[in-house]
Amino acid sequence: MNFKPGIRVNEIGTNNGFGDTAGRKAHGSTKTIIKKAKRLIRVIQSTIKVDNWPTPTHLPLVSEPTFLFIITPPYSGSTALTQVLNSAHHSTLLQKRGEGQWLVPGMCQADRWDPDKYIDWKSVKAVWSSKIRFIEEHVGKINVVIEKSPPNLVRTDRLLETFPKHKMVAFNRNPYASCASILYRLQNGRDRSKNERMEIIRKLAAAWAFRSEWLKKQIETYSPIHFTYENFCNDPEGIVKNITDQFSELIGIDTTRAIKVKDYQLQGISNQNERQIGNLSESERSVIGEALSSHEDLLQFFGYTSEWKNDVERGGAGNVAPPRA
Repeated sequence: MNFKPGIRVNEIGTNNGFGDTAGRKAHGSTKTIIKKAKRLIRVIQSTIKVDNWPTPTHLPLVSEPTFLFIITPPYSGSTALTQVLNSAHHSTLLQKRGEGQWLVPGMCQADRWDPDKYIDWKSVKAVWSSKIRFIEEHVGKINVVIEKSPPNLVRTDRLLETFPKHKMVAFNRNPYASCASILYRLQNGRDRSKNERMEIIRKLAAAWAFRSEWLKKQIETYSPIHFTYENFCNDPEGIVKNITDQFSELIGIDTTRAIKVKDYQLQGISNQNERQIGNLSESERSVIGEALSSHEDLLQFFGYTSEWKNDVERGGAGNVAPPRA
């Protein structure tokens, strides 16, 4: 039997247009409205008593599935990898983006990147197992659960203890492309002043270093299959074969299928680094390089460099035309 559960829950439809120019000017872009709505929802939720660590009960699972943990910083291209791997037979995601943290309120609070944050692992186990049981009731036995919540990388030890039946891969991306992606996705980069952008970029570079240090630590501790976004885009079939050679439960993966990443149109696997780095000015790329200059060993571990004028293919950002003034 060949099926891909792909169950999506709690999705809210949005209207992508206002019907006229005046409406758009009065109310702002759709993305801006959505962001304001999400902020409002968070404010409302903060005033409501929420069970941060629920422990739902459920019928026993058909059998304990194997978790494939993708240990990765955010905005590293892991959604594309997850979508491809989830084309395997009898595989599923806990949540539409493959991030089970959003099913447990206590896991996805503002302090989720604090390595010392309290996590009720009994609650995590109960919630995730309950979700798997729900999926099994609708589509049948699940062999593989693919999970990629980025903060997992600062608490990998407890994650693996809680789910002992597991495999693990580690994944990173060019820091210039990663910072550019977050700047425009989360920080409204186009609406910021030059000085604001520079300050945000410095913080994003520092965050990349913090998360990559943790990623390097987990790679050195657990010796998982590890590769970069660039490796994956250049040779998806080879990377997937490396994974499936060590993970026989992943059967029937299709690396040629069109995938859905964020709000982009369905498309095949393609390297977005040059397009996203092209949104950064040369001075902004220089700021990232300067912020990472004290982490050269870390950068080289993943194949990158603080010498931003090096070509993208050599881990830099220099051979991409900057945006027009």
